[in-house]
Amino acid sequence: MTMKVRTTQRMSTAAVSGSRAARLAGLTIGLCLVAGGGGCGGSEPSESRSSTSSPSLPAPGQSPSGAADDAALLAYRQMWAAYAKAGAAADPDEPELARHATGQALSTLKSGLAKLRKDGEVIKGEYKSDPKVVVASPSTAPSTVSVQDCLNTTRFLTYKAATGALADDIPGGNRAVRATVVRDGGIWKVSSFGVQAVGTC
Repeated sequence: MTMKVRTTQRMSTAAVSGSRAARLAGLTIGLCLVAGGGGCGGSEPSESRSSTSSPSLPAPGQSPSGAADDAALLAYRQMWAAYAKAGAAADPDEPELARHATGQALSTLKSGLAKLRKDGEVIKGEYKSDPKVVVASPSTAPSTVSVQDCLNTTRFLTYKAATGALADDIPGGNRAVRATVVRDGGIWKVSSFGVQAVGTC
């Protein structure tokens, strides 16, 4: 997935803060990364954009943990894709956001997008994502999955909506991301995520 989100830079290893989510230079979709003034994107990164809900049942012959891993990774990618979509218009009310994110993750994305709109900025470009499952629990019927990613936001930046000029000179780059994906009412959604500074992966 590739898309762009610009951040004021400073992405904490914990959850990205609302203002950073608005500018996640380069992940976020746009996807909106909220950490220290950046933003991230909504629809899946440019490589895969699907609004389809993650599967909740394993395919024939597939283990419950394998199905959970696949569903969690899909939800994670869809969250960023939704963020990218929302970032292009700085729209915190984009419905795709709530389809793939919940709790802290959703509030982070929304607050980042709201700040973008307030500042007259949008997110444009493409980000690259390569998420992997770190651990799923419980092992028999996973309901929580930890995901690790290296988000490339080199070409996913924040621009002034009125002029189309870059909002700042903060470069994008490879940022380590850690996210938690949970099964919420039978649907997998990202519940929290944290984005680190450029060069952390």
